Amino acid sequence: AVAAVAAATVADVAIAPDDPLRRSSRAGDESSKPYIYTTPKKYHYQHNGGKGSSVSTVVTLSEDGDRLQGDDGGGGATLLSLMGACCCCICVILLVTGGILLAFEELTRAEGETGGANAGDESSNSSVIMAGTVVLIVAAGAFLLGCCSCCFSFVAACADCGNGDGEAGGLLFGSGSHDENDPRNVKIQIRRLNDRYQNAETALNSVHLNVVGNMKEIKEAQKKEEKARKEDDKRKQSELEERVRNDLEMGLTTQNMRRNYRPIAFLVHFHGDVMLSNMELLRRQVSIIVNCGRGGVDRAVFVITSPGGAVSPYGLAASQLVRIREAGIQLIVCVDTVAASGGYMMASVGDTICAAPFAIIGSIGVVTQIPNFQKFLNKHDIDAYLFTAGEHKRTVDVIGTVTEEGKAKLQEELDAMHRAFKDHVALARPALKDTIEEVATGEYWMAVQAKKLGLVDEIMTSDKYLESLCQENEILEIMEKQRRKGALSMVHGMVGAMKELMIEGITSPSHRSVQ
Repeated sequence: AVAAVAAATVADVAIAPDDPLRRSSRAGDESSKPYIYTTPKKYHYQHNGGKGSSVSTVVTLSEDGDRLQGDDGGGGATLLSLMGACCCCICVILLVTGGILLAFEELTRAEGETGGANAGDESSNSSVIMAGTVVLIVAAGAFLLGCCSCCFSFVAACADCGNGDGEAGGLLFGSGSHDENDPRNVKIQIRRLNDRYQNAETALNSVHLNVVGNMKEIKEAQKKEEKARKEDDKRKQSELEERVRNDLEMGLTTQNMRRNYRPIAFLVHFHGDVMLSNMELLRRQVSIIVNCGRGGVDRAVFVITSPGGAVSPYGLAASQLVRIREAGIQLIVCVDTVAASGGYMMASVGDTICAAPFAIIGSIGVVTQIPNFQKFLNKHDIDAYLFTAGEHKRTVDVIGTVTEEGKAKLQEELDAMHRAFKDHVALARPALKDTIEEVATGEYWMAVQAKKLGLVDEIMTSDKYLESLCQENEILEIMEKQRRKGALSMVHGMVGAMKELMIEGITSPSHRSVQ
């Protein structure tokens, strides 16, 4: 039964028209069936930093079509480095020229001594000496200018490697911005994954031993297959051209046509910890999807791995995913290992939830644990004072007296959070509205069991789902740009590639967690 379910395709998942999390007016009504074609190997995408920002991000697809990588700023250090290199090259040329002139003068003088020299020859030799001397002086100036340019570019690179926006900071001066919530501290890298799936067969055929390749019948069959393939490509090209002409007559823009013919599947791998330390990265990823994706055409695929954590961070993360559904972009959530508690709070927002058979799903509940050291303090005659303003400012804490009233109030707060959790799941998945009390007991299940309870839609790994998309969609993974540290930053700064140092924020612990 599991295999049968996993074999089902979920490439075209219907969106309920009465989805409570989706706006009534949706963009991208232009209907079209995705057309399979060979995508270009290189293109450029430029993203401006927004209003009031002077930083631009140039995203370039590498020649192998594997990754999109951004490079912010760094023009000043690059220009100085190039100037230094040019000055050094000019210095070498002038040194060689001056040496040749002086050597020629010395040779001429030696011949004059053996054969006799006249006044004209002496005047000519003086001119050569003067020219050689001037050339050597210019070479020394070029050398000094090149050294200064290299030194200044090195200082500029070290100053900027701590932040990519030109503020004072980096290896030599320290980071110029320590605000963890500053979005400039997170840089995004986008890479195309289609080739990883499509080129597997080509790589296999290149190493597979062909024992029948020299047979005459095989060669004739290959020629027929090649001819049929070319005719099929020609037919598809003709269909594409006809479709383009029709769409142009209908008034569609070239950008909409391009996205209709080859929709984008945005891929995000989310790994959540207790306090959701990668929240800023998630914000940037969702913002890119919402602002660049087209409702009704593109889709977002989130591969979530999280056992849950604090209530407020995971509530915010789920609200970020709601933004995608509100924009009319289809949201697919894949769970390969675990999406429990706060992880399932995020996963439940998806239009469709795909999970591996043994993935852990559920745990819709709230838990808190607070140690109390009052008895220990009393035993050792240690006085601890807790001052509050407000009747319920502290209910149960580490050093205070635990009262029945305080415990009842804490339980009331947990129940309120649990009700909000259940309402969130029931709103995101209307099918669970009548059975939410049965599944919101804090229990967790394997995905094959969770599917029967309505917590999961399809039994399928994320890899299988992505493979079902790669033929008709561009799979673009949005991830954090890897940053270099230490000596590598200085080396890359010398050639103009500015890299940021990792800045780790320190967050305070929280007692209450979604479990």
